[in-house]
Amino acid sequence: MKLLKYFLTCTLLMLVVGCASHSNKMEDAKTLIRYGEYSAAAAEMNELLNAERNKLLKEVELGVLNQLKGDYLASLEHLEVADRLADELYTVSFADLATRASTNATFTTYRGNIVERVYINYFKMLNYFYLAEQATSQQETQALLDSARVEARRAMILLDENVFKVGDYALAKEEKESALYKLQRVFAAVNGSVVNPKELVFRDNAFSHYLIGTLFEKMGERDSARVSYERSAKLYEQGYVKQYQLDKHTASQAWFDTARMLKATGDRRWNKVAKDKLSSNQRNELNQSAKGQGQLVVIQEVDMIAPRGELNLWVLIQNNRLVIRPIVTGTPKEQAYQLAWFYYLYADKGLLGVIERISAEDYLGLLTASHEKKLPIPGVLRSTLESIGLLEAMSSTGIRLSVPLLYYEELPVKKSYLTINGKNLGNLHLADNISGLAMAQHLVAAQAELTNAMAIEALRLSLCMQTGAPAPLCALAAGASTSADTRSWLSLPYEIRTLRTQLPAGDHQIKLTSDVAGYQIEQKQSVKIEAGKVHLVRLRTFAVDPSQPIPDKVKKVRKNNGFELTNTK
Repeated sequence: MKLLKYFLTCTLLMLVVGCASHSNKMEDAKTLIRYGEYSAAAAEMNELLNAERNKLLKEVELGVLNQLKGDYLASLEHLEVADRLADELYTVSFADLATRASTNATFTTYRGNIVERVYINYFKMLNYFYLAEQATSQQETQALLDSARVEARRAMILLDENVFKVGDYALAKEEKESALYKLQRVFAAVNGSVVNPKELVFRDNAFSHYLIGTLFEKMGERDSARVSYERSAKLYEQGYVKQYQLDKHTASQAWFDTARMLKATGDRRWNKVAKDKLSSNQRNELNQSAKGQGQLVVIQEVDMIAPRGELNLWVLIQNNRLVIRPIVTGTPKEQAYQLAWFYYLYADKGLLGVIERISAEDYLGLLTASHEKKLPIPGVLRSTLESIGLLEAMSSTGIRLSVPLLYYEELPVKKSYLTINGKNLGNLHLADNISGLAMAQHLVAAQAELTNAMAIEALRLSLCMQTGAPAPLCALAAGASTSADTRSWLSLPYEIRTLRTQLPAGDHQIKLTSDVAGYQIEQKQSVKIEAGKVHLVRLRTFAVDPSQPIPDKVKKVRKNNGFELTNTK
């Protein structure tokens, strides 16, 4: 009877709730971005994110969109505000939890995370790059590059502070080799812990240091460039490539540029770097004259970051235990993803849990163990629940809660390669995986999200019952209004790929070709290379099939702008 009541309540709740995620609400804006209608997308986001609690999110979105449409000064204005807000709002406050208890998670202030803070600096540095290249005088160019230097220093300080808090890869390696750590992992495996938060912690950003090195080289500060290139190379090599499944070539490229800067400043250490870290082809290239040559750095930002979704859970008390079960919603694919998320992060699956079930002869529970989590209730928790009138309610009705998840879907844009003046230079290399960084942040915070959600939803149920309303009605009302925070910075790229090459001074034609399932995307650009200078090309690639009809939302925008529409079928 209790199980029947559970399923009837859950079904009713799902009919009542039906809340769309942040990503779904932004679907029109995302479509406009993919089709290059950045002004229309900015207007859409400005309206949807108009509430004060979304201020930081609105500023970063508008910062990226203005940069994509070429308005670098407007982009900087928005990103400066975002940078200040991100610094002020970095830690979650108790007031946020209180607001969430009286409303839900979507009404709290959006605060971002360390990865987003790093990429605010990244986009600001790019703006200064572009403005410096557009400058009409040497004085203006130098002033903009000085501003870029300040931004680079701010990025380095942010990353240094984070390393101080969580430790670097060398410290992580030392810890992993300790006997205590090995025993911890053995017992974690026995208990079914699949996710190890220590291996997912964001420590530093190798790609940011590489970009900072490129900036310093562009300014002629070769020693500073060498320091940043070397830090980038060490980070990639020590753990960043493995942690986020990047291309190993990124480390060797950073080492190559380290050796190149050492050689350019007359530092004989370049020989050792070349011998220890570079391939024979790289050593040959390093020994060739760079006279009359310039550097071309191509950065490809690929599509948009994986969106956040919501996992609904039901919590009951049965046989003096908290029982947590998932309530899956959406398409079959989404439901399967939600079950997988629950299994890996929360479900009972360890050896000790299995032994306990077998001793209790709970064979049915053993077969369905991946779809629930059982926790013993300590005496102090039981007495607390009883004192606020929740013990009976949670034993008979239970509470619904929601936690965020990340839909880490496969990227549709496969390999991409660069052609210069008709010559294929090969594939671009995966230099940063922003969706991977975001996934790691989600996994590290998952247990805290569940703990906060249980406490908040229990408090909401208690407050409702204190008004005299019956427990089942309160559970239904609280469950119908609960929601996870699915907001995220959607205009961030899914991943970043790079390729660097040396070219003779003069004009060159570049073509970036990206393979997508069933079609290719080609992006062309003319570049002017100056001897001894660094030229940066940033291209954003979206998975848009040119053979498919243009979406109605895009057609409407283009019609209003007076564009002639062409049938692409």
